[in-house]
Amino acid sequence: MMTMRAYLAYCGKSFSKHISYRSEVWLRIIGNIVIMFIQVSIWKSLAASSPSHMLNISEMVTYSVITTSVMNLLMTRVYQSIDSKLQSGDICSDLQKPISYPWYLFFEQLGTVGFQLLFNVVPSILIALLLFGIQLPEASNLLPFLISLFLAMIISFLIGYLVALIAFWFLTTFALNWTLGALMTVFSGVFVPIWFFNPFWAELANMLPFQYLGYIPSAIYLGKIEQPYLILLQGCGWAATLLLVVNLLWWKAIKRLIVQGG
Repeated sequence: MMTMRAYLAYCGKSFSKHISYRSEVWLRIIGNIVIMFIQVSIWKSLAASSPSHMLNISEMVTYSVITTSVMNLLMTRVYQSIDSKLQSGDICSDLQKPISYPWYLFFEQLGTVGFQLLFNVVPSILIALLLFGIQLPEASNLLPFLISLFLAMIISFLIGYLVALIAFWFLTTFALNWTLGALMTVFSGVFVPIWFFNPFWAELANMLPFQYLGYIPSAIYLGKIEQPYLILLQGCGWAATLLLVVNLLWWKAIKRLIVQGG
C-alpha cells in the first residue's frame, strides 16, 4: 500500500510539474490544431481531385483528428527521462530508492498523459469538432476504442523503455530516437492510414507493433476493423512480448551500468 502511494505521488508530481508551464498548454493546443488543419486540408485537396467513391472526406477528417490526439497520449518519451539522468549521473540515486524503477517511470509518464488528456487532447478535440466536424463512434466501437487507447499507452511505454534500456550501452538515445521517430511516422499510420498502403507495406506494418500507436485506435473508432477484439488480443501479445524483452534487458543493463560523467 505504501509503495502504491509512492507511485501515485510521483504520478501527481509529474502532473503538477506540467501545470506550472501554462503557456506551453496553449502552444501545444495551437500546435495540434495546426497539424490537424494541415492534414484536413491535404485530404480535402485529394478528395477534390479523386472520384467521389475513392475517398470519404468525413472519415479522413475524423481519422486525422483522432490520430493526432492519440499521439499526444503516448509514453514513448520515457527514454528522454532516462537519457538525461544517464548524462547527469542522477540515475544512480534513482536506482537506490526502495521502489521499482520501471514502475516509477511508468507512473511518471502516466502523470504526463493525464495532463495531456485534460489540458491538451480534450480541448483540441473540442476545437476540432467546431472547426472541422468529426464523426462520433458507434456505440459498439466505443469500448474497444477505449481499450485500444490504453493498449497504445502500454505499448508506447514499453517501446520507449526499450529504447531507454539500449541507451545503457550507448549512453545516448539520439540515433535511437531518430530511428524510433521515423518508424512511428511511417508504420503507426498517423499521417496515412494503413488501408491506403500497397500490399507489401501494409503487410509489413501489420507485422510491427507501431500500428497500435495510431492506426488501430483510429480504425476501431471509425469501425474499419471487423474483429476489433481479435486485433486487441494480438496487441496484448505484442505488449507481453515487449514486456519480456525489456525485463531481460533491464537486468542486463543495471549490471553494466556506466554513468557518463558520474
